[in-house]
Amino acid sequence: NWISNIRTTHLSKAIPAPQIMLVVDSCYSGTLTRSSLGRLDSGMSPAVRGKWIQKMAEKRYRVVLTSGGVAPVLDGGGGDHSVFARAFLNALEANQGVLEGQKLFQVVTAEVASSSATADFEQVPQYAPIKYAGHESGDFVLVSTAPRLN
Repeated sequence: NWISNIRTTHLSKAIPAPQIMLVVDSCYSGTLTRSSLGRLDSGMSPAVRGKWIQKMAEKRYRVVLTSGGVAPVLDGGGGDHSVFARAFLNALEANQGVLEGQKLFQVVTAEVASSSATADFEQVPQYAPIKYAGHESGDFVLVSTAPRLN
């Protein structure tokens, strides 16, 4: 079974939530994207970064993190998961604070590239606004709810 990209786009546009991130692990999932997102400056001070996150929380955004571009992707290679799903789960489990979508993308991409290269396969995840879904600007922010152990 599958859900068409057009239906996915229409549903993400119709949902009243102000911020939506789709995570799609399938072949040709990169066709959901329209362009790249601006990069968050890694040299921001904590205060400036906090203001940026607050400002982005006010925007309507629709972004997608895909397991690849417009080509086949690996279905296995990550234990009980695909290499992409394993990398995504690892990134979420390692997060102990605020994780911007762009940073999540960077972490997942590095692990997927390494794992897929081991299988002699090239797989490059994508992260961008969802085409035609009403994206204004901004980035998705994930906040860990797990208690800190320090």
